[in-house]
Amino acid sequence: MIPLGSIFLAIVMMTPQGLQQYASNLVNPYEVKCMIQLWDKESRWRYQAKSPTDDYGIPQRHMRGKSKAQIHAFITSPVEQIDWGIKYVRHRYGDFCTALNFHLRFNYY
Repeated sequence: MIPLGSIFLAIVMMTPQGLQQYASNLVNPYEVKCMIQLWDKESRWRYQAKSPTDDYGIPQRHMRGKSKAQIHAFITSPVEQIDWGIKYVRHRYGDFCTALNFHLRFNYY
């Protein structure tokens, strides 16, 4: 039997606010506002978001060419999306404020 607290935590984690809280604990404090703004622009923190160009999830990961199983696994795991998105931003931009500034200039990141 799953404890009631675990069920509550699972439900909260599926809300934009719960996902923002989870992600906020994984980045530097100065990046939190930039991260929230960037991913709010991308998906409004909806983990099942899909763009017309086959970008999925909170960070809008490009999934063209991926199998339906790979897409399904990604789109049903908001924690995996956040973890992937943080790694992507770190690799490409260094931090979320730099990524947000790029996005504001070019409408993608």
